[in-house]
Order: sequence, then structure tokens, then C-alpha cells
Amino acid sequence: MIKNKTFAHKRTIRTGCTLFGATATLLCSSLNAEVEDKLEELVVSAWRMPGDVSRTTSAVTVLDPEEMESLGLLDMKDALNRIPGVVSTSLGGQIGASGTVLIRGTTSSYSQLVVDGVRVSDSTSPMGNFLSGARVNDFSRIEVLRGPQAAIHGGESVGGVLWMETARGSGESNNYLRTEIGSFDSYQVFASNSGEENGLSWYVGGGHEHTDNDAPNESYDLLRSSMRLEWAQTEDLTLGMTYRGQDSEFQYDFFGTNIDHVDSNLVTAYANARLAPGWISSVVMGLYKESYDNDSSGGNYGADLERVILSTDQSFELSDTYTLLFGGFVEHSDYQNTINTVSDEYRYGGHLGMKWKPTDTITTDAVVRWEDYVNYSDQVTWRLGGGWEALEKTKFRAGVGKAFRTPTLLDLYGTTFGLGNPNLEAEQSLGWDLGIEQELTDEHRVSVTYFENSIENQIQTTFAFPLSPPPINLPGSTLTRGLEFAANGKITEEIDYQVSWTWLGDSLDDQPENTATASVQYRPIEKLLLGLGATYVDTRSYGGAPLDEYLLLRVHASYKLNENVTLHARVENLADQNYVLANFATPVNGAGLGFYTGITATF
Repeated sequence: MIKNKTFAHKRTIRTGCTLFGATATLLCSSLNAEVEDKLEELVVSAWRMPGDVSRTTSAVTVLDPEEMESLGLLDMKDALNRIPGVVSTSLGGQIGASGTVLIRGTTSSYSQLVVDGVRVSDSTSPMGNFLSGARVNDFSRIEVLRGPQAAIHGGESVGGVLWMETARGSGESNNYLRTEIGSFDSYQVFASNSGEENGLSWYVGGGHEHTDNDAPNESYDLLRSSMRLEWAQTEDLTLGMTYRGQDSEFQYDFFGTNIDHVDSNLVTAYANARLAPGWISSVVMGLYKESYDNDSSGGNYGADLERVILSTDQSFELSDTYTLLFGGFVEHSDYQNTINTVSDEYRYGGHLGMKWKPTDTITTDAVVRWEDYVNYSDQVTWRLGGGWEALEKTKFRAGVGKAFRTPTLLDLYGTTFGLGNPNLEAEQSLGWDLGIEQELTDEHRVSVTYFENSIENQIQTTFAFPLSPPPINLPGSTLTRGLEFAANGKITEEIDYQVSWTWLGDSLDDQPENTATASVQYRPIEKLLLGLGATYVDTRSYGGAPLDEYLLLRVHASYKLNENVTLHARVENLADQNYVLANFATPVNGAGLGFYTGITATF
């Protein structure tokens, strides 16, 4: 993992050992002084508990929400594109359309979304609806864990895992307001209040946005809200709860006028405790409800999901060399749609793992997981990883793991457009990666990772009009493989840069062979920030007919009037490039030149 710069997130993140949440508070006593001085080197997603990055053997990238906001990257999909191995877009339209995240050559249904410790997505209900309304400025933690991660996170984590945490309060009571207006009749406003007093911290935020988008009859409205309450009852026990809500409406043309309505709510309650010296315990209970409705001239389609989950994760330091990790979960999902596809399913299981650090420069870990889909089948997955800090500024990392993906309910039982196949088997994958992270100087860092993933029994779904054939399991194996490159650093004290590039030798559904992002930030004076960004996407046919390559340029600027008020502006698609996001029966065009400006205030 490249050690990205960390920007102080005063309105949402506590200082000291609580930087990444209550569990990190309890773990601080077990980390050495050097790590305490570099809290940005903690990662959470690799083991579902905060840990020192030097003991992480997986490829993981941490995005800082305030840094993304300073670059004008408010939409979560835009921010995720800065990560090597990730293509984040939408195949359904512009702002507000269902999101698509392609990790390491897989598609969205092969990766898992975890929010506040709760699994939000699965193969039947992928992450697209949540991502359509996700914005960076009410999160305090965003991580992308790449590669097969089913041993820790379970099914559908073949490509990787998106890990996100709702913002936390800090310090004295603080108000935050961000407004923006711009092209295509766009506007947005978001406000929050956060703080901490006598061991109780709070964060409450909400906002509204609207855009007509740069396409005929394509408008979007979003209402969103978020909250976290946390009580440090003692030094050894913290209790808390979170809430996230989204209510959105997206209108678009596809064989007539369509209106997609998404209403989702996530509530969690959690406890983090030090049960004994070296023993850290975390318990999370969550309820996620998502309602999706599509109204069109051809009729109405809707789907409702309700998921309840209880999980626990435990970390026990046996010695300075060995750490035992174990956990378990039970989950109930109730899914139904308007074409009479109904599922009332339980899922439960557990994992057991060990970290072994025989020397200061070598780290290894191993984990095995068993879980049971009561209405489907049980699965056993595993992962082995290792890291070697060969030199002071060089680290090698390698991992291999088994993962799986179950058929969707629509694959099994069919849709209004095609038949199902109740005899489908779960897809199985075996993937590995090998990476090197190099600190060239104190100011420049690079990483390169090669990965492969072999998927057995891949489920092939063919779309045809007016009726599609049933899906099938393909014989043999399907390969995804590629190379990830990332670099960042400072050219001078005033200029810093970031570059990421992904090459795919093999992928699912003919994804772009090459994708890249780059950005340069220049701060001529302390109050002024200027930036230039670029995104390149190679030719591909994912989402329908063959599509041309494109290069998008953007510029952004911000000026701090005083300690509390900042003006900001950005120009998207600076060269007014014509490009297509997808092409099913009709092309889905990306947005043209757009200008946006606004103000951020804290008080």
C-alpha cells in the first residue's frame, strides 16, 4: 500500500489514538511508538479490525475523504477511480445512475460493500444503488481491499472489498456547510454538526442535491442523511450507533421514460471492548433496508431487501510474535420483487486466523472460514499472505486465496426478460498476487502488483430480445489477470502528484485493457490550491457494443478566505470530449464540459 498523505479532518475525526474509531483507541496501547506517530498507517478492512500497515499482507488503498473533497471529488465513484485496479463508473447514465465498480477485471457482483461493519451488497443486490448516492463528505474512512478476501469477508469478495465508515465527531461542537451550483441546473447543499463532550461524541449530517445532467430527460434528486453517536463509557469499553439514509429519484430515457426510485436505510449498534490485556473484542448489529422501484411506459418493476446481521471480531495477542484472530456472524436476508422472486434466507459462519511476525521484517498470516447459506450450500474459503521488508524502504507482499460467488436469485428463477436455471452452481475462484512497494526518496513512493484470478463455473448470462436463454455455468475456468501501478509524492514543497495505472490482460465482459488517472496539485501560497486531473479509459465493449477510448481532463481550485470560509471551483471534462459510458440498445453518453463553484464554511 502506498502511504498516502493524511489531511486533518477536523470536523469528523478525533485526534490521538481515536483517529480511526473506537476499536483503534483500544489497539493503540499494543502498537509501538512509531505507529502512534503515524496513525495514517492503520488499516481496518484487511482483518475487520484496525492494524499496523506493516503487518498487512493484502493490497489495500486508503482514501482520505477530506483530501478527496479538496480535489472536488465528491461523488464516491469519482474518488474510487484514483485506486489502481479499480474502474468506477456507471453503465446507466450520468450522476445518479446506478454505480458500477470493476475491481481487478471482475464486475460489481464479484465485490463486496461493507459500511460501518455491515455487509450491504451481495450477488442479488449489488452495490450500485448505494453508490449512486454515496458522497465522500460524510465518511471518515474509505478503504479498498483488492484480491480474493472471502476468508475474512465471505461471499462475493472475489475481486475485493469496499470498506466505508460514517464520520465521527471530535473536539468542540463544530458546524459544517458546503454549497455548490453549476452546469446543467445543478446544485447541492450539505450541512453537519459534530463534536465531543464528556466521553460522548456525535456527528449529524444531511443534504440535498439536484442536477438535470448533460443528457435529454435525465434528471436526478437526492436526499441523504447520516449520524453517529459514540460513548466512551470507560477506557476499556465504547458503545455506539450509526444511521445512514438515502432517498433518490433518477429519470432517464430507455425505450421510453424511466424513473428509478431508491430508498435505503442502514442502522447499526456496536460495542468495542478490551476484555483482557491484549484481547480486543468488537460486536456489531445492523439492519439494512433497500427499496428499488422502476416505473416506465412498459410497466413497473420493484425489489425490496431487508437484511439483519450480527457479527463479532476478536483479536488476541498471544505474544509479540503471534496474534490470534477469530470471529463469527449470523445474517437473515428477506428479498422479494414484483415478478414473484422471493427469498427468505439465513447465512452464518465464522473464521479463524493467525498472524505471525517472526522478525521485525517478516510478516505472515493465514485464515480459514466456513459459512453456510442455509437455502443454498456451505462454503470453505482460505487465504495465506506474507510480507518482507527486504530493505528499509522496500517491501515485498504476496497472497493467495480462495473465494466464491453464488448465483443471483434472478439467475436461478428468471426475469421478465428470460428464464432462470435452478441448477446453477456457485462460482469458485483461486487468486494470487505479488507486489513490491518502494520508497524512492522521502518524497516519492511507487508500488507495482501483478495479480491473477481463476474462476471456475463462471455464470454466463446472455441478453437477447425479446426473451433471453437461461444462464449456464461455463466449463473450465475463466481468467482475470493484470498489473497495478501507483505512484505519489512531492516535486517541490508547493507541488505534489498522484498517478495510478491498471493493465488488464484478461477480464470479465471485455473491460478496458488500460485505465489510468493522474493529478497534480500546486499551492503557490498557503491559502490557494490549484489542481489538474486526467482520466483515461481504453477501448472496451463492457455493457454492449464496442466503445472508443476517451481521455477526460479536469481542473479545480480553492481559496481560503479565512480560517472558516473557503471558496472552491472545478471544471469537468475541460476539453468537452464526446464519450460513451455504455451502449446497449442505445448509447449512454457521458457529460460534456461543466463548471461548478461553491463555498464551504465551518463555524
